[in-house]
Amino acid sequence: MKKKTDAKRSRTHRLRTHMLAGLWIILSAVFIGRSVQLQLLDAEVWQEQARSQYVKKVDLPADRGAILDRNGRPLALEAREFRAYVAIQEMSDAGRSIAAIGRILGLSREEEDKLRASRGGWAAVSGRVSAEDRDRLGEAVRRGVHFEPLATRVYPEGVARNLLGAIDAEGNGRSGLELSLNSSLAGVTGKALTQRDGRGETYRLAGPAVMPPIPGHDVVLTIDAELQGIAENALKRAIESSGASGGDLLIVDPRTGDLLAVASQRHDGSWKVPAFTDPFEPGSTAKPFLLASLLSEGRVSLTDSIDVMHGVLKDGRRVIRDVHPYDKLTVAEVIRYSSNVGAALLSRRLAPDLQYRYLRDFGFGLPTGIEYPAESGGLLRKPDRWSGLSQASLAMGYEISVTSLQLAMAYAALANGGRLLRPRLVKEVRSHSGEVLERRDPQTIRRVIEERVSDQITEVLTSVVEGGTGTRAAMSTLTVAGKSGTARLVSGGGYQRRYGSSFVAYSPAEDPRLVIFAKLEDPQGAFYGGSVAAPISRSTLQAALAMRGNEIPLGRAMPPAPRFDWVRSAPSRSPTEYGNPTEYGNPTGYGGDPERVGYGAASARVNPVRFVANRVGATVAGFSGSTRRLPDLGGLSVRSAAARLHALGLRTQLEAAGRVEHQLPPPGSEVPVGSVVILR
Repeated sequence: MKKKTDAKRSRTHRLRTHMLAGLWIILSAVFIGRSVQLQLLDAEVWQEQARSQYVKKVDLPADRGAILDRNGRPLALEAREFRAYVAIQEMSDAGRSIAAIGRILGLSREEEDKLRASRGGWAAVSGRVSAEDRDRLGEAVRRGVHFEPLATRVYPEGVARNLLGAIDAEGNGRSGLELSLNSSLAGVTGKALTQRDGRGETYRLAGPAVMPPIPGHDVVLTIDAELQGIAENALKRAIESSGASGGDLLIVDPRTGDLLAVASQRHDGSWKVPAFTDPFEPGSTAKPFLLASLLSEGRVSLTDSIDVMHGVLKDGRRVIRDVHPYDKLTVAEVIRYSSNVGAALLSRRLAPDLQYRYLRDFGFGLPTGIEYPAESGGLLRKPDRWSGLSQASLAMGYEISVTSLQLAMAYAALANGGRLLRPRLVKEVRSHSGEVLERRDPQTIRRVIEERVSDQITEVLTSVVEGGTGTRAAMSTLTVAGKSGTARLVSGGGYQRRYGSSFVAYSPAEDPRLVIFAKLEDPQGAFYGGSVAAPISRSTLQAALAMRGNEIPLGRAMPPAPRFDWVRSAPSRSPTEYGNPTEYGNPTGYGGDPERVGYGAASARVNPVRFVANRVGATVAGFSGSTRRLPDLGGLSVRSAAARLHALGLRTQLEAAGRVEHQLPPPGSEVPVGSVVILR
């Protein structure tokens, strides 16, 4: 019995031993298998999961491309700033750390106290932090300060701000050229690895980035930074002196369509460019296009005589009046003296379809295609929507709305022999290393008129400046062709006793290099285009010549003076005989052109073309005398100093930022007109 019991126990013991051994083998196999799975088969998965807990991919912002002027001067450059956040619970000595933050960033005591009171959460530090201050904070405060990168721009020249536009905090274009050129300016964001250690501090891993950022391209504009500064200063002074609510001043190269300067300002402080977006009725500046269509179709010659009925014409329900009454005028004198009656009568010689076609061919009623996010095409209705008054209204510059850009480009077509050009604002796109990736050449849209016709119109517009409605744009050294315009502004569904005053000029008339368009909205007091807008064009042309005189041909032989056979003696009038320029006498609101013309015995004939040969003592930009005494410019802003020098007929070389500390030559020096003054 005992032997049976022992045998049974022995079998049970062996069974248990075998079971334990088997279980141990099974567990060992599972353990080994799992280890093989984790460390061999799934190793990369688990390594990546572990790495994700302390190693992260972060974005590396790409440098945004620069915007340069036509001469390579930077207008907008990339600048990196940061927004700082404080996590006070991460700081070992919060009091000392916040004091260091306040000292480096110049925080007030109240701002420091606000940071100290943010226990348990994050607090944003007011203002933006520069890259230099970020590095200083990193050295002074090892833990508890975190940074969010913010993209921003700096503007070394300080000009064309509304044209350039703005970017958002992520570095994407938000308005202006920054928006329309964003695909070229924006780079490609890169990637890098950062690691967090046991103390919670994060640092970038050594070695190359996972994907390096690709910088954006640089864009070269047609804008000339110095001409842009001249235009902005001239427009600002004109608005301040006239009490106008805003204005535009554009400078265009009629040979290429290049926009050399775009100054556009309104009191609403918007970031748009009203010269591209806000159409207006052009008034008498539209009359040369009527003449262009008549001459092209052979309907008139400049010497044809027109009975202008002593300045009063009944046209249906309205009465059209001239400021100065005449009995007869030649076709050319209708433009020279800006006769509304003459323009209305001449418009009857064109079929509506023909009148419409020429206006459309000069670019009115259509966007110009400028490289800008928003542009208005203005308004030019088709003839089937015209009333019986429309032909005469269009001839006088009413029932049509145009932008300042459209009008400047249309005059550029008159100046260059009849070719309508697409306005060019972008010259080329370059890589970050300077390689030209894209070049945008000048583009002719169409030929509108023949060169012989444009020459005739230039002759007439030269007479406008010499003795017509634009005498305040005349210069002593160059021939100027131009036309003034004054039109009532529309508001609340009707015409107001507020005016838009404009003047367009190009010079030298015999070989135009610059077209200058000036416009003031609602000037107070004097409001005639020839009175308030023409002087802006003249002063701008003077300053432009002082800067770019070597590009304007002053040294050719004196050409024979034009005869202007179509000019006849005109009776002189005293200022009291001008009459009321705002008498419209019709329910539609269209009618009399309020152009004040200074007639007198001396202006009965056009002066000869004034063209100065290159000789000792020749004046530059209309200044008499060959030298200037330099004023003391110390302490002035660079822009103010440059404006004073331009007004004296001198050129500038800027080596200063902010305010002028030194100038060469020194104050009191006598220098020739056209000399370069260095500002430091």
